[in-house]
Amino acid sequence: MPWPSALSTRIPPESRMFAARWARSVLAVLWGGLLCLPLLIASAFPPSSRIAGRVRSWELSRHSRGFGLVLATAPTHRRFLLCHGLVAGIAIVPTANLLSGFLFVTLGSLVQGFFIGGAIDIGFDMWTISQPTLFVGVLYGAANLIGAAAVAEAANWAHGRIDARFAEVERPFAVHTRISELLTTRRGVVLAIDEERRRIERDLHDGVQQNVVSLSVLIARAQRASDPVKAQRLLDDALVQSQDLIDEMREVAWRVYPTALDDHGLRPVLERIADRSPVPLTLTTVPEGRFPPAVESATYFVVREAVTNIVKHAEAGSTTVGIVDEARTLTVTIADDGIGGADPDGGGLQGLARRVGALDGSLTVDSPEGAGTTVSARIPHGIAEEVGTTER
Repeated sequence: MPWPSALSTRIPPESRMFAARWARSVLAVLWGGLLCLPLLIASAFPPSSRIAGRVRSWELSRHSRGFGLVLATAPTHRRFLLCHGLVAGIAIVPTANLLSGFLFVTLGSLVQGFFIGGAIDIGFDMWTISQPTLFVGVLYGAANLIGAAAVAEAANWAHGRIDARFAEVERPFAVHTRISELLTTRRGVVLAIDEERRRIERDLHDGVQQNVVSLSVLIARAQRASDPVKAQRLLDDALVQSQDLIDEMREVAWRVYPTALDDHGLRPVLERIADRSPVPLTLTTVPEGRFPPAVESATYFVVREAVTNIVKHAEAGSTTVGIVDEARTLTVTIADDGIGGADPDGGGLQGLARRVGALDGSLTVDSPEGAGTTVSARIPHGIAEEVGTTER
């Protein structure tokens, strides 16, 4: 394995992410040192002038590439250029000083430590200590590098605060944003698993367990019956109830996870949902190809839970389900013509949002009062080949 690849495998990805962020911030501050004077000069011109527009585009490019700040609209205020020019001018002074100290002191200590040797005496009022030149130089250089990164992060924060006063700001590539998303989705996975376990427990307790108890009572009554005819009737009832129990166990197992999903894909299980739905359900588009198991499972649970909510709460007359595969993302849409007013923060929909979020997807709910509800989930799957869709 080549040395850089072997090194990268030993460094945790979080550390590489932060190092890349700090390096981009430092480079953005150095870039700002070149732009601070043009920014201050351009702030004296009308915002609609050519020079102001050109400098503004340079500054927005610095923000997006260096600091990871993406503005929804380009501000047209003179104060935007003036404030950023002042911050850029203030930040470049300590950053350049710290980086020059890192470069020259570390380089000098390496040269002297490896080829000349010697030590550096550090004196205090009461004592003096001596340390190798290489050791002191490396520590001093590392301190300067950390200081430069700290100043760059402060500049990043200041530029972000200024941008937020003039336009909506996003940080789509920020390290802390991605880590926050991962922490949120990890917590969502745990909550989704716990909710699924509670649902299974309710199914077993309210359905299967009650039927098992009833079956046990019938068998006990048949054993105690002295009349052979009555005993036979009770046993016949027990047989019928045992068949019902078998059917219910199969239904519970299917609700937990349908094996047909692994064997045949999405269409058969969605067709079964449509066939068993009390509310008329129409499948519009369903991809014919196969997808990763986690994606197919999430798609199935989104449709099943959404249809269950429609049956329970929507008072709908019809439901449509469509699945479209575009740009390596499955878009699942469930729409009904019910009373609307669904709460996106409700337990069922929040459980779906957590399940989809665990796959880096998103769930949206549009439910105006009296106009039905539309639940849409976007689930990325990362399959490069195109998947056709068929009408049903």
